[in-house]
Amino acid sequence: MRETIREIQKVAYWLAIKGLSEANAGNISVRLDERPEGYEVKSVNEYGFDYDGPEMYLLITATGSRMREVYEDDSKICLLHVLPGKHYEILHGNGKPTSEFPTHLMIHAKFKEMNPEKKAIVHTHPLNLLTLMNLEDFQELLPKMMKIHPEVLIFFPRGISVVEFEKPGSVELGLKTVEKSVGKDAVLWDKHGVVAFGKDVAEAYDRVEILEKAAEILLRVLSLGRNPTGVPEGWL
Repeated sequence: MRETIREIQKVAYWLAIKGLSEANAGNISVRLDERPEGYEVKSVNEYGFDYDGPEMYLLITATGSRMREVYEDDSKICLLHVLPGKHYEILHGNGKPTSEFPTHLMIHAKFKEMNPEKKAIVHTHPLNLLTLMNLEDFQELLPKMMKIHPEVLIFFPRGISVVEFEKPGSVELGLKTVEKSVGKDAVLWDKHGVVAFGKDVAEAYDRVEILEKAAEILLRVLSLGRNPTGVPEGWL
């Protein structure tokens, strides 16, 4: 588990350095395959809703934690024992999990059932993606963004989907994200940010970087008053 914590801290560092996580924005979680040894229950907390998913263990950044602090202090990463019902246990970390915990929980529950190879989630607020999402014709521009660079097609073979704006941290946002996440490599939260998935936290972060670069290229082409040509069809 210590290695996974260190991987989360490395990604937190790059989110901060690259300006992808302003203030206490962004959150990270990883589902663990086995029960971590040597940890006792620190507290028992309520979900705030009835959870009917599988039992599992999650490492997840704490609410209010800044990515630049997560890199230096692993107490800002919580170890959770997720249990069906109304309560979960905290085994490590200070405070409670991120306010986006409902979304992380629901996605991990779905992936454990349907896509067990996907174990990591990175959510953050990339500048260029948010700029693009504030354009009226964003939905029409999205297919162009997904063909603007070869890496986009390589890292997103199943594509991405979009969830219309919902209150951050809400159960409704979690439910809609789970629905849109099936068979996808990332979900965009309209006017909010991106939620990327991967076999580990490094791969999930890669997908954040690639989408942000694609959005930046698209915005630069549009700023020139030009229409992006995109990569040729059928090359992959």
